[in-house]
Amino acid sequence: MVENSDVGARSAIENWAETVRKEHEQADSVRTDEPNTDHWKKLAHRFAPANREQAFQDETFVAVSKYVKTDDSVLDVGAGAGRLAVPLAERCASVTAVEPSKTMQNRLGEQVTAWGLENLAIIGSTWEEAVVELSDVVICAHVIYTVEQIEPFLRKLAASSKRDVLVVAFEEPAMANYFPLWKLVYSEARISLPSLPELKDVLKEMQIEFVTEPLPEWASRPFADFESAYQESLARLFISEEKASPNHIHNLKAALVDTLVPSGDGLHFNWARPHRPWLVRWSL
Repeated sequence: MVENSDVGARSAIENWAETVRKEHEQADSVRTDEPNTDHWKKLAHRFAPANREQAFQDETFVAVSKYVKTDDSVLDVGAGAGRLAVPLAERCASVTAVEPSKTMQNRLGEQVTAWGLENLAIIGSTWEEAVVELSDVVICAHVIYTVEQIEPFLRKLAASSKRDVLVVAFEEPAMANYFPLWKLVYSEARISLPSLPELKDVLKEMQIEFVTEPLPEWASRPFADFESAYQESLARLFISEEKASPNHIHNLKAALVDTLVPSGDGLHFNWARPHRPWLVRWSL
């Protein structure tokens, strides 16, 4: 959260926008990668659905699928590589997946082909620019954190649904497990993006009546090896190996050596802790 003496004087919606803006400014002040490149290029492989059995056992899928009927149309906003959209397409009449990232779109297209789906349409667009038809259920999982203009974003979710809006958000910032690494590399605290508490404040301010449901905690997914941890950390910290200062590269490699510990099938940070996602639902 942004530390600002004026924070109490602003509305929840204004606080949200200011927090996102400050977080983006901090990222831009240190980044050496190209800001207009696809951020998910190095990360998309971690967001594709698993095999059929595992996909249908996914805890977020189980939670949202309770509100989806077999004859429903579903709109998945920020569908990523299809973790929810793909298995949902086997359980309902149709799915429309809105996804701006070219890398994620390609991954999603591969999954559609692999699963043999004919009822899943991909719209390559930001949500703000997407043109969609009404759907019975609108889903938006782990997307809202970086949205600066949150009110029109949420209003459009509601306006696109005939029955239910389902938003999934962590109770702490999604990138919280990278905050200690950020400080070790850049010698400054990372500004936190909004998450569940701020979302609830915004919805209340918008006079939207909602219910929340805690979902099972997510254990931090291990890195396959040191190189995988290094490459993902470069992306998460906006570092280009070719353009970054030698000091930042040195700090990152030293931090990884000091803080990565064995975990099951790979490595994780010694400070890593589980994330708690929540389902936030409101009906139209």
